[in-house]
Amino acid sequence: MPMWKASMLLLALVGAAAGAAQAGTYETQQLSDCPGISAGALRDEVRKVGSAAGLDLPKDMALRTELHCSADAKGRFVYTVRAAIEKQLADGEILRWAPVAQLTGFGTAAGSSAVLRQVGFTVRDVIRQEP
Repeated sequence: MPMWKASMLLLALVGAAAGAAQAGTYETQQLSDCPGISAGALRDEVRKVGSAAGLDLPKDMALRTELHCSADAKGRFVYTVRAAIEKQLADGEILRWAPVAQLTGFGTAAGSSAVLRQVGFTVRDVIRQEP
């Protein structure tokens, strides 16, 4: 049974959640600062992309996604999404996460489903960079 390790990070410095599970499942911790985008919808989008790409990270690696957005005066979403695959490293007695591949996307979108689509594209692109 493959080991999956994934983590969702919304807003700076929210802790990583990682766990072993069957392929296609993720355990996540998240906060959302995007109006109209639930934490569950974001989690589902990342799971869908990871499953479609066949992502299988070793136990010491994690997929982190950070999404920030707000609505402008015209009702469009102005968003920034950062996706990264990180590896846990030991520096003596201290453990830290180091990026292996990362990508940041930004722009405007007409609605929450369009923002989620952009999150999916960013996550797909960072998965393609995985060494």
